[in-house]
Amino acid sequence: MCLTRAVAASHNGPGGMGSFTSEQMTTQRAEGLELKLARIRQGLHLYEVARRVGITPARLSQFEGGHRRLPPDLEEKLQAVLRLPRNRQDSDAEA
Repeated sequence: MCLTRAVAASHNGPGGMGSFTSEQMTTQRAEGLELKLARIRQGLHLYEVARRVGITPARLSQFEGGHRRLPPDLEEKLQAVLRLPRNRQDSDAEA
């Protein structure tokens, strides 16, 4: 899963939407969907993953829906729980 930092570049305030372009919003939504699909493929419920990374199910749902930007520390925790590559280079190297 590649959760880009491009979205974070124009971020205004913690977890807020700031002044995102429509392309960045689309990227954020796509990343959220990628996160949700990874969770479902693992057979995990939203509340299970949320508990494992130390957040509420509501907050995880906001990330999965593309409504909030995923902080780097939480991104790392989710990648570990969902057994995802850290970045696109990692997944390309495995192929």
